[in-house]
Amino acid sequence: MSRLLRSGFLLLLAAILPPAFAANSFNILVYHHVSEETPASTSISPTLFREHLQLIKDNGFQVVDLNEAISAVRNGTALAEGAVVITFDDGFNDIYTEGWPLLQEFNYPFTVFISTDAIDDGLGGMLSWDQIREMHSNGVTIANHTSDHDYLVRKRHYDQYWLNSVERNINNAQARLQQELGSEPPKWLAYPYGEYNLQLQQLVEKMGYIGFAQHSGGVWQGSDFLAVPRFAAAGIYSNPETLKVKLMSRPMPVTTESVQGMVTHQRQPVLTATISDRSDMSQVLNCFVDGTQEQVTWISDTEFQVQSGSELSTGRHRYNCTSRSLSGNFYYWLSKPWLVLDK
Repeated sequence: MSRLLRSGFLLLLAAILPPAFAANSFNILVYHHVSEETPASTSISPTLFREHLQLIKDNGFQVVDLNEAISAVRNGTALAEGAVVITFDDGFNDIYTEGWPLLQEFNYPFTVFISTDAIDDGLGGMLSWDQIREMHSNGVTIANHTSDHDYLVRKRHYDQYWLNSVERNINNAQARLQQELGSEPPKWLAYPYGEYNLQLQQLVEKMGYIGFAQHSGGVWQGSDFLAVPRFAAAGIYSNPETLKVKLMSRPMPVTTESVQGMVTHQRQPVLTATISDRSDMSQVLNCFVDGTQEQVTWISDTEFQVQSGSELSTGRHRYNCTSRSLSGNFYYWLSKPWLVLDK
């Protein structure tokens, strides 16, 4: 009966979407701070966070556990329409004091990715192990964000020494979480700063982990589970109206991308991508580089290219491409992150 009572637009979306996307995709939100006293770029006020949670409820979105969502899309089993997952990175104290009470009020599950060294060192503003254990014992999922929250891929050499160091970093954090929680946490890794390269992804795969990044887009069976996208929802991305657009979006069914990983030494990198099914997409594909619209070149009916029109600075950048559904009710969304490094 509850399915019949869900908001009308979500039922409409389920009816018009291709079967693969109607019930087998979801969107992840990533937060850091719930506070007005912390850096604005990674913070959301408690008042606005409540507004986000109320928006999710009022519009019929279904907050689901991350493990449930990942298992469903990988196994091809149905998820609730409008499924959304809530995550936090780092492990700041205001998650416990401000975020958790609101999430309990709405009865929403969530996951916190923890960098363990900061907790062990008792750094100001961080969660304590007592707080983490309390949340964990009350159903909050705790997962790995490395031990030291280092820039893992901003290195001059990606040699065996580097690989061994990163592997120790991940293993140390996982061991500390297991020691403190009394059970093995899921093999999930949120990359610090959302940064990764192909070699890191290969290591994460070898270790049996799922990797979570910080570029935008939804999750479906065809996603790269070594770089799972998550929509940032704090700072400049906290506007409720744009959040609603993101939550309504569906992953663009891209089967191949020309560039793996996100590290590049090119100042104007080219993305070539192939869309497997455009039957529900409008003919217009809009692509943006750090918010500036760029020209899309179609190589075939399903393959396209996009390139920055100007040289990118050193650091992180994104190519975001969207196309409206034929109904006009939502967007298909693709995001390609780049980390431009000097040669």
